[in-house]
Amino acid sequence: MNKFHLIVSSVLVFTALNGHAQSKKTVMLDSYFNNETKKDTDGKLISWHYKWDEQTNGGFSLWGAEFNKAGFKTSTLYAAPTAQNLKGSAVYIIVDPDTEKENSAPEFIKATDVKTISEWVKKGGVLLLMGNDIGNAELDHFNTLAKVFGVQFNPDSRGRVTGNQFDMGKIMVPAGDPVFKTAKQLYIKEFSSLAITTPAKSILKDKDGYDVIALSKYGKGSVIIIGDPWLYNEYVDGKKLPVAYDNLKAGTDLIHWISSLIPAGKK
Repeated sequence: MNKFHLIVSSVLVFTALNGHAQSKKTVMLDSYFNNETKKDTDGKLISWHYKWDEQTNGGFSLWGAEFNKAGFKTSTLYAAPTAQNLKGSAVYIIVDPDTEKENSAPEFIKATDVKTISEWVKKGGVLLLMGNDIGNAELDHFNTLAKVFGVQFNPDSRGRVTGNQFDMGKIMVPAGDPVFKTAKQLYIKEFSSLAITTPAKSILKDKDGYDVIALSKYGKGSVIIIGDPWLYNEYVDGKKLPVAYDNLKAGTDLIHWISSLIPAGKK
């Protein structure tokens, strides 16, 4: 191989590798509205609770790994959302916004944030909002965003569980469900139920008929609203829940559904 062919081959390899990297869909996880902090073993202040790299019970490391397996690049946004810092993301996730109990100076969702996020969705973004039950998430400001898409997090706590009576938090997936195609039995405890109006529609209810998951189409994009951050490590690692529960499978099913909602131009 002469020098010219070597250069051309190198350029093609670089282009292929770079193209592969560019083709990865980015799923951006908020760490601005949810920014609880604590000191690590070295005394350094760190952000924690529902983070991609957090391997303890409250982390999303296992769910994040499933995103990576599905071809997503996981990323974290530590600043307020803007048109510029959301531009390269196909998916944006906001989980469990901080209360004043959890953060001495919480960043509440403001009108400017609602405008920025809703316009990003309208252009084809997939937004995932994961709440929590009353007292464990800041719902008033979160609801100013959710209501744009026809959903409100109710100030309640459904699926309350005593000790290890896991059946109290059991939700069965209906046969032929279009979202949860492999998961059949879910465990979702102490969630905020959802109040749903047009254009949103119900996706999953608990055994008492309370809405747990909703979907709203908005412009070219989609919004998934869930009453709890239920896919954290503690309930997907297979250690605590009985084997009958399919939370990890449900997390993978959810990723595939999210991927199907991404417009072709953003994939």
